[in-house]
Amino acid sequence: MIRHRYRREVGSLGRVLRPVADVVLENRQVKVEVPMYVDSGADLSVIPFRFGKALGFKQGGKNEIRELKGISGAGVPYVLKTVTLVMNGVRLKVRMAWALVEEVPMLMGRMDVFNKFRVVFDEKRGCIDFE
Repeated sequence: MIRHRYRREVGSLGRVLRPVADVVLENRQVKVEVPMYVDSGADLSVIPFRFGKALGFKQGGKNEIRELKGISGAGVPYVLKTVTLVMNGVRLKVRMAWALVEEVPMLMGRMDVFNKFRVVFDEKRGCIDFE
């Protein structure tokens, strides 16, 4: 079992608890440790533009630009990439939306992650378990 903790953050509603997982994202020889919001409502994991560039992503002619839509209905352009996500030593190949804008949070979505685990959000105890 892999356990992560909720983090207290200050948002527009004041202090809130958010499920956060500390992971390592790898692309070729580049490894970056980063906290990601665990988002059971997101189909795909998402990273902002500059973070993808830091991982060595390049936007080429073969990359199809797609569009994600969130709860607001506003579209976010992205390119689908594959990275290795390492969580407490468990390595997963994960399809990732590389947003072509900066204004997106680091999200761990369901695709290629949630189907590998039983994911338990236990906000009362302040933990997220990947079993």
